[in-house]
Amino acid sequence: MNECRILALGGDWPQVGPGWRLVAPNDDPLAVMADLALVPADSALDDLFIDRLALPLLVAVGEAPLPRWLDRADGFVLAGDDEDTIATVAGRVLQQGQGWRVAEQAGTAEHISALSAEARRIADALAQLARDTEGDGEAQVSAAMVRRLIRLRRDRERHFPADLFGDPAWDMLLDLVAARMEGVDVAVSSLCVAAAVPTTTALRWVRSLSEAGVFVRRTDPGDARRAFITLSDSAHDAMIGWLRRFATVFALR
Repeated sequence: MNECRILALGGDWPQVGPGWRLVAPNDDPLAVMADLALVPADSALDDLFIDRLALPLLVAVGEAPLPRWLDRADGFVLAGDDEDTIATVAGRVLQQGQGWRVAEQAGTAEHISALSAEARRIADALAQLARDTEGDGEAQVSAAMVRRLIRLRRDRERHFPADLFGDPAWDMLLDLVAARMEGVDVAVSSLCVAAAVPTTTALRWVRSLSEAGVFVRRTDPGDARRAFITLSDSAHDAMIGWLRRFATVFALR
């Protein structure tokens, strides 16, 4: 394949896998021919500069609480991602517009594979739940009820250490199903807040659940520079089925 070029805008980046090359913005004549841009999440670059690049945008996320460029990213790389993972994310941004997805890779493969396997298990469980609840009654389910559940989950942290209850996948599922019922779009940064875990942990789950088909990334129709995350139809149906069962058992009104 022809070599592709990543325009590295700041940061100390690792090398990328075969077929890719990092180029600097100022001293490399090939920078003007870059295929996509790689930007640190806390970069001080302004929006106008990014717009003028007219390149797909990879955001490198470290420990910043709320990465500035996250909602504009076509894909992201995380602390600990090795060269093969970065190359895969970059390739999928160019080829399929699926930079959120990362298959099993070398180096970080063990951790990524474990998350991917868990995400697939969640997807399978949701599919089974949708089938099991298909004939259930029409117990009342509302966004307000889901928000109450989320508040109760957060309330546990008043009585116990927060790290006892790390379950970012479920927290994100609840947030997305409530948002869909409310007709609200959820940006990636907002979803990371809902996960109630460090940003990099939340983003690894976003990547894995996108890979498993539980989450769907879509572009903001009013601003192509931003992206939203929503539940797939099958995941939404499964969550509604579970919530109906919950409402029936606990008679929430």
